[in-house]
Amino acid sequence: MNKVLRQVFGIGLLAVASATAAHASGQNSWGWYCDSETLTTIWEDDVGLSELSGRGNLCTTPYGSFGSMAVRGLTPGNAYTVWWVYVDKPGQCAGFPLTPEVADVPFPEPAGYAGSCGFADFFTPDVSGEFLNPLVVYGRMDAVVAYGSRRTYFRGDIRDFEPAPGSQVWMLIFGHGPADTMDKRQLARQLLTPEDPVSGTPHLGIEGRPFGYPSGVVVFHIPD
Repeated sequence: MNKVLRQVFGIGLLAVASATAAHASGQNSWGWYCDSETLTTIWEDDVGLSELSGRGNLCTTPYGSFGSMAVRGLTPGNAYTVWWVYVDKPGQCAGFPLTPEVADVPFPEPAGYAGSCGFADFFTPDVSGEFLNPLVVYGRMDAVVAYGSRRTYFRGDIRDFEPAPGSQVWMLIFGHGPADTMDKRQLARQLLTPEDPVSGTPHLGIEGRPFGYPSGVVVFHIPD
């Protein structure tokens, strides 16, 4: 199949799956897998003083992966980003939630939302001990400044990427506090980066500046 036909065929299939993702779960004969899962609140209650709810939909295909997430309870005027998170081998996860006693986090991490996986695995080296090859890979999916309705719809895709059997895919929401509409550079940081210095100073976060924090997550378990 040439490149143009492949793209047209892929777009058509994505449109069909997008309409059915919320109702489908399981893998069909074409190698497609679609699922819908409930959002788990992380620290939005404590930091953003708001309670999030919603669902995420994910489809993985031989042509790529795509998903969406409907979220309610956002704080009007606050900036939020959503990140794709990929855990290739969940069986190697650290198996413990982060707490203020063991890590520089403001509140305990909820337990069990991703099985044995969690925030510690963003920094957990693989079995070879290579620190620069952690179990978790992540990248930006979408962003928004919340509206007065306190709800929005995030969406994104990773073309030409099909998760491995047994892996996990997350849609992780970061809160960034009130959007700084007077400083476009800071607003760009709020909408384009996690604002997490641990992830990489200065481009992914600056010490002492307004910071991003995990607000909520939807976790998908790719079947073996």
